[in-house]
Amino acid sequence: MKLFMKLMLAALVVSVLLPFTLLKDDQGKTLMSFSDFNVPDFKMPDFKMPSIKMPDMGVSGKLLPTAGGSNREDIFYRWNDAQGNVHFTTEPPADGIEYTVKGYDPDANVIQAVKLPAEEPAEEPVKSNADSASNMSSAQDLASPYSKDNVQKLFDDTRNIEQLLNQRYNNQNSAAN
Repeated sequence: MKLFMKLMLAALVVSVLLPFTLLKDDQGKTLMSFSDFNVPDFKMPDFKMPSIKMPDMGVSGKLLPTAGGSNREDIFYRWNDAQGNVHFTTEPPADGIEYTVKGYDPDANVIQAVKLPAEEPAEEPVKSNADSASNMSSAQDLASPYSKDNVQKLFDDTRNIEQLLNQRYNNQNSAAN
């Protein structure tokens, strides 16, 4: 069996090397050469990272327009015309018109943060087995999102967030009208 494997391996090596050495075409050149093989180009494509530009902040911490006017999408100018209509534009109004600079952060979180309860200090270890079993079940109830109290709290938090978003929507509509 070992001899058969050695003969097969030798035959494989000879068959691979024949086109490079002994087998020739009509012009006398070998059928294959190592120059026929090209290494593919594994160049990575250029990925452009988006540039993040922060709005100019003055000493007071309020948004200020950039030099030469603002073309930024997150800075707006609020001003009133002669008829009392409110205008919001991305460029400052003509000279002599009083305006305020408004801005927003497109990456700001619009969902109210969840308040976590304060951690209690660690207690001394309990020595009885019955007490440790009850402590384990209460710890599992706190960690389980499927307990009745936790599910009820989840629904309450969801209703509060919905009310907050509806209130913000109504405030935006009243400010726009």
